[in-house]
This record gives sequence, C-alpha cells and structure tokens, in this order.
Amino acid sequence: MDNLAKRRLAENTKRNLRYLRLVFNDFFVLALIFLFGGFMYWYAQSLPKIPNNLWFYKLILAMAFTVGLIPGELVTLIKKADLQFLFVKDSEMTVYLQNLKKYSLVLPYIILTLLIGIAFPFAGIKLGMQFWEYLIIAVLLYLLKAIYLQLEYLSLSFQYHYSKVLFYLIAFLGIYASLLDFAASVALLIALIGFTIYIFSQKLESFDWTKAYEKERIRQNRVFIFYSMFTDVSEKAIVIKRRKYLDFWLNFQKAKNANQFLLQRNLLRNPDYISLLVRMTIFAILLSFMVTDMNMVLILSALVVFLTAYQLLPIKRLYQRHIMYHVMPIKRDNIREVKSVVTWALLLQVIMIVIFWIVIFKISVLLNAAILLIFMLLIANIYLPLKLKKKN
Repeated sequence: MDNLAKRRLAENTKRNLRYLRLVFNDFFVLALIFLFGGFMYWYAQSLPKIPNNLWFYKLILAMAFTVGLIPGELVTLIKKADLQFLFVKDSEMTVYLQNLKKYSLVLPYIILTLLIGIAFPFAGIKLGMQFWEYLIIAVLLYLLKAIYLQLEYLSLSFQYHYSKVLFYLIAFLGIYASLLDFAASVALLIALIGFTIYIFSQKLESFDWTKAYEKERIRQNRVFIFYSMFTDVSEKAIVIKRRKYLDFWLNFQKAKNANQFLLQRNLLRNPDYISLLVRMTIFAILLSFMVTDMNMVLILSALVVFLTAYQLLPIKRLYQRHIMYHVMPIKRDNIREVKSVVTWALLLQVIMIVIFWIVIFKISVLLNAAILLIFMLLIANIYLPLKLKKKN
C-alpha cells in the first residue's frame, strides 16, 4: 500500500506540473508579478497613513487568518475502482495515507506563510505586537491547519464526524482571543499542543470507502476547475448549473430565435464560460485598482476586453456534436447569434469596469468609458464577424 501511494503521488505530481506549466505561463507570471508588486507598493505607501490601534484591526486580522486556513484539503488519490479492488485493505489504509497526509500540508503551509509574512508589518506597526507574540500566532495557525487535516483523515472512518463550520468558528474565536491578550495566546498554544498530541494518536478504523472516494472526487474536480480557467482539462467533469439570479437575462432572448436562446443559456450556465467572463472582469478591475495612470488603465482594460472576446469564440461550436441540434428546424449559420451573445457579454463587462472606474478614481471618466465602449463595438462588429467566418 505504501508503494501504491507513492506511485499515485508521483503520477498526481506529474499531472499537476503539466497543468501548472500551462497555468503559470509567461503572461500570467508577469501579471502576478505586476499585481503583487503593485499591491506591495500600495501596502507600503498606505501603512504609515493608517491610524494605530483601532478596535476593529484585530477583528479583521483574525478574519484574514481564519480565511487563510480554508485552502487545502486532505489528498487521498482514491479512485472509483478502489471501492471494489481495495475494499479488503481497511487495515492498511493508515500506511497508504501516511505520505499523503504530509503532502496535503504543503500547499496550506505555503499559503499560511505568505499570509503571515504579509500581515506581519501591519501587526507590528499598527497593533504594536512583538515578534514573539506574533510568532505564537503563527504557530497556532500551523497547528490549527494540521488539526483540521487530521480531523479530515479521521472522518474517513464511520466513527468520527466533524463540522467544518464549527471548526472555523472555534478557530476564529481562538485567533481573535489570542490577538486580544498575550496570556490567552499562550494558554491556547498549550491547549492546542495537547489536543494535537491526542488527536494524532487516534487510529483510523472501519474505513468508509464511499465517503473517501466522494471527497477525493470533489477535491480533484475543484482543482481541475481551477486549471480549466487557463487551459483545457479533459479530466474535469462539467456540471451545468442553473443560476436563477441570471434568468432575467435569458428572458430577453425568449422572444428571439432558438439558436440565440441556446447560446445565451449555455453562456450563463456553463461554468467554463461564465467563470471566464467573471475572471477576466475581475482581472480588469484589479488592474484598474493597481495602476494609477488612467491612460494605461484604458489600454489594459481594452486588452482584457479583446482577450475575453477571443476566448468566448468557441461558444459557436457548443452544439455541433449534438445530434438533436442538427434535426431542429433552425438555421445552422449562427454567426449573427454568436455575435449578439458575445456582444452582450462584452457590454456587461465594460459596464462593470466603468462602474469600478467611477468608484476608484472619483473623477469624470466619461471620455475613457466612451473610448472603451467604442473599442468594444469595433470588436463586436468588425473582429467577431471576420473571425467567425474564418472558423467556418
């Protein structure tokens, strides 16, 4: 079982590295460096201007640390076939999961380290915390994440159950109390060390294979969804989900032809396309927040709009493999419908960007908004028809 776990871990690492090379491409790495540098510059410039020791600082810091505990779940790499072929190996699952438990701690600890490092200047300057006081908070966070993963590990049996909401609520209250009082942080550290020793001494018995497989399937699909934001992922299971709060947008299409209604419906309910639209819009907003020069913001926003239009083009081929689509009494040439659907999506994106411009810059941005709108219309009326005809 140990060799099986090592082999699966090596295969999983190889697959993740293959996708990570595509995710962290040159453009995305430059964008991350640009955004992180802009954030750190803003952080350094704003920190001296923030008042000291306001009552809600520790509350915000406790909330940030609690959110930092969320990423990262137990990796088991259990496959569906294991429910039949490894069903008699309950007693050896402790050996199988030994290295996987250590692997599961890598990403959460990296995220916590970044969060702790970024928050340290704020805690030291604005809250007046000493280094050893902050060090105790850091150790508490690492212990809490280790305890959470151990609870996940024990919950794979029939005997143990835990509540995520209750765990994070207790973690938040403990972190907040530790920030308020140094004695409370020391007492909590001692209690956590004792609880860690106790919970790690518990053994895994009566392994629940169905629960373990479902948890791993959901975890892997969540990872694949992240990868699919940047590249095609064949392993990802696409789940079409109705979003009732967007149904009003579909109502505008009911009076039009069926082809346009189908495309609009897929755009709003397919996670690949709706997440693409949301992701690119948020990226444009972050760029607007980081860059202070309005002309540069306009250029970058126009680039984001163009990239969004380019990545939405495959929506034209959504139903080409569906047999029932070809027997329906509708026109096969859907260039006009695709152009209309993508145009509405781009218009919504431009509106969200302009609203954020008004909130950030608090000055008249009508000229820049008009330029961005004209650029979007040029893309919709010139670039899209040419590109769609070329793809026929």
